[in-house]
Amino acid sequence: MPGNAQLLVVQPRSGEFRAFNPSCPHVGSLVNPPAGGVITCPLHGSAFDPSTGAVRKGPATSGLKEVPVALSGEDLVLS
Repeated sequence: MPGNAQLLVVQPRSGEFRAFNPSCPHVGSLVNPPAGGVITCPLHGSAFDPSTGAVRKGPATSGLKEVPVALSGEDLVLS
């Protein structure tokens, strides 16, 4: 990522990749990697769908921002 930005990359199904900005939209702290079918924010407990980034439980009122990526050969690249 440019400027050493971070991405949270998930693979909802074999061969399908999605990437999200890992900053919680509530306060901006980094979310945890998916566990038990959910992405959680360790600071206030917001929960997000790992396939879509949609908010499942607040206090966040919006989902994780998706970053477009594509598979190019064996590499995952920003698209």
